[in-house]
Amino acid sequence: MLPPTGTIRSLAAALLIVPAALSAQASGVVDEGSFTITQQGAPYGRESFRIARTPAPGGQVFRATGQGALGDSRITSTLGTDSTGVPVSYSSDLSLNSRVLQRLQGRGRPGRFSVLSSTTAGEAAREFALEGGTLLIDGDVIHHYYFVTLAEHAQVSVIAPRSGLQIRFVVAEQPDTIEIGGRLLDSRHYNLSSSNGVRRELWVDAQGRLLKVSVPDRGLMAIRDDPPR
Repeated sequence: MLPPTGTIRSLAAALLIVPAALSAQASGVVDEGSFTITQQGAPYGRESFRIARTPAPGGQVFRATGQGALGDSRITSTLGTDSTGVPVSYSSDLSLNSRVLQRLQGRGRPGRFSVLSSTTAGEAAREFALEGGTLLIDGDVIHHYYFVTLAEHAQVSVIAPRSGLQIRFVVAEQPDTIEIGGRLLDSRHYNLSSSNGVRRELWVDAQGRLLKVSVPDRGLMAIRDDPPR
């Protein structure tokens, strides 16, 4: 005997709910907050950001969104990566007085990442090599450094889409402590150095949440406003 129509409908609805519930459990915000940015010790700007992990065919993916105010300019960005931080998609607008000066659109495919830069002067396209340990860090966008810890490589190749450069860094890390919001936190201190002397430094907590970033050649320092929750 077939079950009543209403029972069949209830079972079907339940089957639809289960995948959604499992998806919700596997996804969530992995880091969210804001940074105060200084240049040569003087106030320079602020950045707020949110990084979320969502399930996808073949594994987890990350979506990082941010809004920054640096001097008179504003930058908004959305970065999509795979589970190891390798970029899959990117979009960003750089604005001055509400006027978009540069728009970036990036898309990945096996072995390559393409970036289209649009300005009032026209468009320019650039392709970058993709491999394990490749990251995208766009200029002064601080929260992109979160993905350094996901790469888990002794070397990373960093795509700088706004300048059109791709730089290889050697990565070293060590335990450290750092003060955030009046609290002393245990951290991991990452040093990135290139063969031509370019350096970057970042500090993360035990969960990999970004605490501080230093860009020595530009005199930039970004410190999180409050300890991660």
